[in-house]
Amino acid sequence: MTITTSPVRRTVRAALSLTAGITLAAAMTACASGPAESGSNGGDADQGQVVYLSSQPAGDSGSIDDMVAGLKQVGEQEDVDTKYLEVTDPSAFESSLRNAAQSGASVIVTAFPDLTDAITQVAPDFPDTEFVHIFAAEREEPLDNVTTLGFEIHEAFYIAGFSAAKLSQSGVVGWVGGDSSPILSANFHAFEAGAKAANPAAQVLSGVVGSFSDPSKGRDIALGMISQGADVIQTDASGSSLGVIEAAQQRGALVFADASGEVAAEYPETVVGTSFLRFGQALVDAVTEALEDGYTAGHKQVGLDAGVVGLQFADSFLAGSSPRVADVPSVQAEAEALQQQIIAGEVVVIFDPSSI
Repeated sequence: MTITTSPVRRTVRAALSLTAGITLAAAMTACASGPAESGSNGGDADQGQVVYLSSQPAGDSGSIDDMVAGLKQVGEQEDVDTKYLEVTDPSAFESSLRNAAQSGASVIVTAFPDLTDAITQVAPDFPDTEFVHIFAAEREEPLDNVTTLGFEIHEAFYIAGFSAAKLSQSGVVGWVGGDSSPILSANFHAFEAGAKAANPAAQVLSGVVGSFSDPSKGRDIALGMISQGADVIQTDASGSSLGVIEAAQQRGALVFADASGEVAAEYPETVVGTSFLRFGQALVDAVTEALEDGYTAGHKQVGLDAGVVGLQFADSFLAGSSPRVADVPSVQAEAEALQQQIIAGEVVVIFDPSSI
């Protein structure tokens, strides 16, 4: 699968600020300190080595674990030696990157903007090493051997808002975020725009937990929304989302979750679908390209067409016993058609990072 550059979406690139990216990283994985290292996969040393240096600890059942799995897939798929490095002390970012490059790595992968400065300092000294920076802004001053990847995740939230409004019987839908950072604010505005596209009279409620690890507060916000008539809610709060799902299950509401298919399977009568960003697949696609002869680095914007971001309806819900199951197939068909319209440029989803 090829990740292509999207020249018409520069608003996203400009708004992918350092603060927003670090916030999303925190939303998807817990912070820790101290370095860790895993062994190589024993691939072909003649092809060099692919190193994934993570500033967040593995074991999150989220973005970091997804990229670790992607690294393993690269090793097996490309028959190349791989190594995982965990460096959670910011003061060690630059030295760790430099050591990895000096060890002969062909490709070094990092994720999230907290490693931007370290890459800026190290990459020019190692022109034969490709640096792949996942979930990062386009550089104002590009480096010949640095590729940055941004994601159009707000497009998935637009489709989710459209689907939520189509499924809603009350005409009231909700969005619960972990914070009000620019990226999450853009997700809400896209969700709201999608809901209004489906039903101009729809009422769209919003709530911010203020934490990505407070399911109790998430539950309280969701219960408040449900008391105001919301019968479909989108979560965007990582660990706090579980409280939203539990509240919806208790009160008979539906949820589009920012979680894995495993969560959907655990709540088959509540979680109708998931808004996803497949970090592991993004790593596989980007590194596979970077290993090719004649590769050209630069900024690459990843949208719905790559299959890395999107909205997926849950098979577990469709196979479940919810009385709303019969309503889903027609909405799913409309959502899939809408996705194709967005990919074709027939529907443009605005990236609006303004405050909620």
